[in-house]
Amino acid sequence: MQQGRRRSSFGSSSSLTRTTSLTRRSSISQRDILLLQQTLEKQQKVSSQLLFIVSIFLPLFTFFYLYSVHLHAGSFRKTFAQLFRYPFVIQMIPPLNDFVAWKLALSILSLQLIFHMFLPHDRVLVLSSLGNKWKPVNGFSSTVLLCLLYSLGSLLGLYRGDVLFLHFNSVALCLALISVCGFVVLLLSYYFGTGNHVTTVPEFYFGIEAHPTFLDIDLKHFIRTRVTFGFWSLFIISAFHYSHATYGRISKSVLCNGGVQLLYILRHSWAEDLYLNALDSKRANLGFYRMWTDMVFYPVLFTSPITVMIYNNRNLPLISNIIFTLLTLTSIYITNAIDRQKYEFRKANGIYKIGNSDPFFITAKYKNDEGEPAANLLLGFLIARVFQDEARCFIKYGQYWQQYCSKVPYKLLPGIY
Repeated sequence: MQQGRRRSSFGSSSSLTRTTSLTRRSSISQRDILLLQQTLEKQQKVSSQLLFIVSIFLPLFTFFYLYSVHLHAGSFRKTFAQLFRYPFVIQMIPPLNDFVAWKLALSILSLQLIFHMFLPHDRVLVLSSLGNKWKPVNGFSSTVLLCLLYSLGSLLGLYRGDVLFLHFNSVALCLALISVCGFVVLLLSYYFGTGNHVTTVPEFYFGIEAHPTFLDIDLKHFIRTRVTFGFWSLFIISAFHYSHATYGRISKSVLCNGGVQLLYILRHSWAEDLYLNALDSKRANLGFYRMWTDMVFYPVLFTSPITVMIYNNRNLPLISNIIFTLLTLTSIYITNAIDRQKYEFRKANGIYKIGNSDPFFITAKYKNDEGEPAANLLLGFLIARVFQDEARCFIKYGQYWQQYCSKVPYKLLPGIY
């Protein structure tokens, strides 16, 4: 077997091999490292033309996916066949005059806003090279109370338990319009308030501010934790009701699928400090991409597995349900354990033991913006982000990352790759 030794952290393209390849030698000069960092920063920039195309394509794909899942049980073949018939692509757009959907969307958003402002808060520490900050959070209690209120309203006969499932297409359209209007208001607040101007396509797409606030509410944090996860959790409960009302039972596959998703949502809400200290939460700005994906695309995407399973009315064998459930629970546990280790390590500034061992072989020490020494635990779990995170680590840590790579020559599997 040919071993995939990490000769270079950033691929082997001919344009970089001559000038930017890392040979894993500790003798690389600081000047070479600076040149490599500058080259990588330029390469990570995306063209304005591509971002413009994606800004148009993303909403279209969102409604195409929504239309395929809810009207054709996730069959792309049936979806494309129907789209070639009158009224063609217009039929992908859900009805806008669904007043039940509007009441659902506005009621859930209003409740989440009330919960966020008035429920008791815990305080979590958000680590930063510019200074650690305490942030109030109450995502777990908000999620639990929202689910209980929805279930109680259904139990009292105020509405059908599957009302969100039945009207989800139009609810997604409502969220789309609200997200667009909210983003326009954000742009206007920049123009007339802070004086920040969004003048380029990348600034429009990725945003110019990581944590814009409204009424002292972190908009990016609120949208992800209250909108994305709020509608996702309620949809699962509504899907259970729809399955029972339609088939007279909730299949084991649907129950396992929805159960592990609810557990993931509750785990995410419980460990809100880990989300706030994640790289994406700290570094990603709130632009059109983040606003649309969190408010529209992610709710559509995350709810699609259980939707397809219910519409197709298929039940996997018991052993398959057990295996998939255990694998998912194991992944949730491992992810949470890794994120907790990284957080505690950074919080302790490197003075941290893992299994009574000093994690020197997976650490990088550097100086922050104020020149003070700091440390980071170099662990990764998502394979798809290996190459991207390597580039980020090299840009941030420079020669310390190169020294780490010389000691750890394999990315994932020791001796293999």
